[in-house]
Amino acid sequence: MKKISLEGYLHDIIQRKLTTYHVVVRQHGEEVGSFDWRDNRRDNIHSVSKSFVSMAVGLAVEEGILRLDERPAEIFPDKLPKDPPENLLKMTIRDTIMMASGHDYFILEGYSGVPGIPGRDELENDDWIQYAMTYDVPYTPGTHWKYNNFGPYLCSVIIQDRTGQRLRDYLMPRLFLPLGIKNPQWFESAAGGYTLGCGGLHLSTAELSRFGQLLVDKGQWEGRQIIPATWIEEATSSLISNRVEGKALGQDECAGYGYFFWRCARDNAYRGLGWGGQMVIVLPEQDACVAIMSHEFDYQALLDCVWDNIVPQLKENN
Repeated sequence: MKKISLEGYLHDIIQRKLTTYHVVVRQHGEEVGSFDWRDNRRDNIHSVSKSFVSMAVGLAVEEGILRLDERPAEIFPDKLPKDPPENLLKMTIRDTIMMASGHDYFILEGYSGVPGIPGRDELENDDWIQYAMTYDVPYTPGTHWKYNNFGPYLCSVIIQDRTGQRLRDYLMPRLFLPLGIKNPQWFESAAGGYTLGCGGLHLSTAELSRFGQLLVDKGQWEGRQIIPATWIEEATSSLISNRVEGKALGQDECAGYGYFFWRCARDNAYRGLGWGGQMVIVLPEQDACVAIMSHEFDYQALLDCVWDNIVPQLKENN
């Protein structure tokens, strides 16, 4: 397999003054390029963790552990507020993994910038499911996209309650060990010892790139189907619009959303995305993926650097 040159990509990153640490490019099952600006150690991939939760949900559905049409209000009746609103009662697991729970607030945000609103680790109520249930649900579930951390944490709690295993431990034999990811660290909630789900998974860029390879190969790894291909196809498709009224967004920032995956506007691509620019970009048409670790909030610029410098070479190699 022909290696690609990352020289143009590196110059572009530097010219744009984008704070990037690592990049790994894979195509046709092999690593075809990589560069490290610093030691390549495990880092918090933040909300790319959600894409791993998506895989857990797909496995749990296949194993009969949960159903997407189940309603959190029926699973946790003891955590409902008095006189719960109708939209809260109608909300399903499917709605929550599409970021369409009907809320209009970033619930369980890790880094709250709103005066008087604490981040999740500062909450006095450490029962985060009960806390999330107190929020108003102004929109019909399934109709309005609003990014928040309730859905992935909810799924983590349900899987642990029903299997007796933390989400991290549930995924060890099913996902992490097959990919050669040994002893991954994943933050837990303040109470109950639940895997955080919405963030906090620590991986190296090489490990993240292997996850990207799994997605490229529709859930196959070394000849074994470890994630249902039908689930990956559904989870990574555009299931709901993620345009935000009144907010100017780059073309790849509002191209649609699946089950904890973001669609890209180009080349039928999609990605997992973390706070501060961790990304795994999957390019099915080029049989390729790009894993990036950054501390950069201009996500569109990061993506443009990939499309301007890396994707053309992948197309030549295809």
